[in-house]
Amino acid sequence: MTELVIRPEGVEYQGRTYCIVDGLSMPTPERRWFEQYRGAPLAAVNTTIAVWENAAETLALLGKWKQVLAANSDIVAQASSVEEIEAVRRSGRTALVFGFQNTAPVEHNLDLFAMFRSMGVCIMQLTYNLQNYIGCGYWEEKDTGISSRFGRKALEEMNRVGILIDLSHCGERTTLEAIELSAVPVAITHANPREFVGTGVYGSGRQKTTEAIRALAARRGVIGLSPNRNMTKYGAATTLEQFGDMVAWVADLVGVDAIGLGSDYCPGHTGAVRTWWRYARWSRESAPAEQMTMAPHEGWSEWVKTPAGLHNLIPELARRGFSPDEIDRMTSGNWMRLFAETFVPSTGGGT
Repeated sequence: MTELVIRPEGVEYQGRTYCIVDGLSMPTPERRWFEQYRGAPLAAVNTTIAVWENAAETLALLGKWKQVLAANSDIVAQASSVEEIEAVRRSGRTALVFGFQNTAPVEHNLDLFAMFRSMGVCIMQLTYNLQNYIGCGYWEEKDTGISSRFGRKALEEMNRVGILIDLSHCGERTTLEAIELSAVPVAITHANPREFVGTGVYGSGRQKTTEAIRALAARRGVIGLSPNRNMTKYGAATTLEQFGDMVAWVADLVGVDAIGLGSDYCPGHTGAVRTWWRYARWSRESAPAEQMTMAPHEGWSEWVKTPAGLHNLIPELARRGFSPDEIDRMTSGNWMRLFAETFVPSTGGGT
């Protein structure tokens, strides 16, 4: 079998150079993780900046991230358009696209969507597990969907200013309604199909239903299939072939144009921080001890211990009969097409 050749601008395999885009990662702002990105090498990464932080706290985080990127400009750079991503990739670096895994930083102010977009925040997940002004996370017992007032206006504003809507942690009704209400395609940046994975894993409740995946694909959206051990059928024991089985299953379901990758790689954070993500600062709950031991974000499968292993999927997909063009779309092209359609402001006017 032809060997993979890792070059700064991409991965060469059987005479073709492939790019890899990671639909979501949430590292601490440190060079060691950027070096892992270059090991793939990743062309671009949706990098989570905030989850439950308010507007002022998020501004401080954005400032820190911009300083860290400036200090590591030899291997990473911020990007907020497809053209900027391509320019960074051609320079032999990884483009970081800023994103939020919640709309908490917007508080209850529609004007803040445009303000954060002006600072390069291009992707926002509507909810993180719990209910907010816009909709419901998957942990809520009753998913009431997108709120008829602020929620609908928020989706319109995100479309207007060029922010990609992410539904990864949303409940089922919220997911389906957001897909329908958005004027442009949306994303599920990091999740797997519930029907394929089953319910016997830690993150099973966050997996997406077949109905949601079909609806997403019908509106030209993309789902980032994740090797995160908490969301795969066999956890850390999941082999490359078994992950390939899941990719092929989704391709049979909705076609290759809806498939991307989303590592959900979140290194460097303490257990206390991870608990805060899940339960929010106002909660008096804490994660059960078994969850804290079952749900590490490091120590994944042998073939993808870090995002640097994502390139191993290329020969596996080729072995299964996917064409070079299909592999290119699944590893980067679908994300880039979606970014091109959603990172630009709408011409339809204001809200």
